[in-house]
Amino acid sequence: MFDTIVLKARPIPIDPDILNQYNEHSTTFLSKETGALNTSYKIYDEKLPFMKYIENSQTLTVQVSIPKLLYGDNVTMLTEADIPLFFERLQERLLHLFDVHIPHSDWTLSRCDVCCNFQVGKKVSEYVRMFSRQKLAYKNTIAYNQDQTVEYRNNSSRIMFYDKQKQTRKEEESNEIIERSKGVLRLEVRPSDNDLRKFSPTRKAVEILEKPFFNYTIERTLAQIEYPEEVSDLELSWLMENRENISKIETVLGFQILQSIFDESVLRQLYTSSTYANRKNLAKKIAIPQGDCLDRLAINS
Repeated sequence: MFDTIVLKARPIPIDPDILNQYNEHSTTFLSKETGALNTSYKIYDEKLPFMKYIENSQTLTVQVSIPKLLYGDNVTMLTEADIPLFFERLQERLLHLFDVHIPHSDWTLSRCDVCCNFQVGKKVSEYVRMFSRQKLAYKNTIAYNQDQTVEYRNNSSRIMFYDKQKQTRKEEESNEIIERSKGVLRLEVRPSDNDLRKFSPTRKAVEILEKPFFNYTIERTLAQIEYPEEVSDLELSWLMENRENISKIETVLGFQILQSIFDESVLRQLYTSSTYANRKNLAKKIAIPQGDCLDRLAINS
């Protein structure tokens, strides 16, 4: 449902004696706003891996994976009931660390990774290859690690599909986590600031970390995905009806296989410009029976 988030709250007064414990990870700098010296503390904790505290503005920033905090891994998908539990655990941990009580409603979100696991069995690589050949509006497509990850991104947002089991192996997770991630195609979306503000003008975490925002984000993302067609249930009767075009049918079938493997830039290197144009025109003229190559991804409402 949700994975890594970045939370901010202010003003959070923390006792200087507590902050002195983190002097080795502090930086003093000149504030551009006030012209006064300011101190920034980086704080690392086993439960909350990264925190930052700006002394003058009393701003506390927390970066944390919600499922890792609750369950020790991010293969486990959250339920609606987990979100209130997360806020309680966060509140308890900060009280323990800094002796401060921060109401849940005080937190704002500056980053929110919305995620969904799709169990697709042995077809994870097929999906990633298919996605790597697509272009989404206003985003660059980047493929990594041979059928493992594809990313669509711009300066404000990111969409990523990847093989979850390969990631858990790379990160040397336990055998139990690796086995649970088998066949999982992972979708992670990092929405833009504008997307966050559609659900909460002030980016309140308690208003965004809810099922409506999850559904909106994932469904809108999946709606952008196109599923190219491939030959499906090609019958002898259809071939007999079109046997005068059998050589053209063979040509189109071969061209479609290449299209399913390589993107357009590669195909243009294989053909002359005129031959490539002829193949595309022929594929439009020969109406070979088609079907979706892979099942469409959908979330369980």
